[in-house]
Amino acid sequence: MPCSSGRVEVLVQLVEQFGMPAVFVLMMLESALVPIPSELVMPLAGFMVSLGHFSILSVTLVASFANLVGSVLAYYTGAKARPFLPEFAIRHAEVADRFFERYGVKAVLFGRMLPAVRTFISLPAGLARVPVFEFVLFTFIGSLPWNAFLAYVGFLLGKNWELVHRYGIYFSPLILAGFVWFAIKSNKKRE
Repeated sequence: MPCSSGRVEVLVQLVEQFGMPAVFVLMMLESALVPIPSELVMPLAGFMVSLGHFSILSVTLVASFANLVGSVLAYYTGAKARPFLPEFAIRHAEVADRFFERYGVKAVLFGRMLPAVRTFISLPAGLARVPVFEFVLFTFIGSLPWNAFLAYVGFLLGKNWELVHRYGIYFSPLILAGFVWFAIKSNKKRE
C-alpha cells in the first residue's frame, strides 16, 4: 500500500530511535487493522540487524508476537461486533462464515503471508468465530515467514535499504496479483 514520504520518514525515525519496541508497536498496529506497511517496517528492522543492533531471529519473533497481539484484538473486535451488525452487514458476515467453512483455518495461515490480506484477515475470522486456539496458532505460524523474509531483505540490502523504502511498496500488489492468479488457475483446474 502506498505510503507518503513523510510517513515513511516517521517510521524510519521511530525504529531508529526506539528500536525493538517501535517494531513491536508498528507491527501490532498493522495487524490491528491500521494500514502500516510491514514492507517498510521489517526491511528497516533488517537494516538495523545489518548494523549489529538486533538479530534476524529477534526481529522476526518480536514482529510475529506483535502481529499476534494485533490480530487477536481485531479477531475479538469481529467476534464481539457480530451481534450488533446491521442487516446489510450480516450478509457480509455470512459470506465470511461460508469462506471459513470452505477453507478453514488455512485461510488465516495463508492470509498472514499475503500483502493487504494479512492486515485484515483477523476481523472476518472473528466474525466467523474461527476457533480461537487455531486462530492464534496459525496467525503466529503464518507471520513468521513473512516477517523473516522482509527482515532478511533489509539485512541483505544493508545500507541500500532505501531501495526497499523507495520501491518495496510496489512488490505487495505484485505478490497479491500472483496469489490471485494462482488461486484462479487452481480453481479452474478443479472445475
